[in-house]
Amino acid sequence: MEWSEIRQMQPNRWVLVEALRSRKEGGDWILEDMALIRVCAHAGDAWSEYKALHEAKPDRELCVLSTTWDEPKIEEKLWLGVRAME
Repeated sequence: MEWSEIRQMQPNRWVLVEALRSRKEGGDWILEDMALIRVCAHAGDAWSEYKALHEAKPDRELCVLSTTWDEPKIEEKLWLGVRAME
C-alpha cells in the first residue's frame, strides 16, 4: 500500500505500519510500500502497539507515522552509548 492511500483512508490519525519495501536516501529511510497494521487517534496508543508488536516480533520493520505528514520519511540517527541493565 502506498502512503497516499493510507493518508486518504485515515486522515489525521496515527498509524502503525510495516515497511514492505523501503530505501535509504542520504540519512533518511523512505518507505515505498507498507502494510497498515493499526490506526490510532493518539500517538501514545500507536507507540504502545508498536512496543508490544516489536517485543513479540523484533525482526519486523515497524514504524509509527502521522497521516498529517506529506511523506513517510524517517530521519535515521545512530545512537552510541551505554544502556543500563536492571
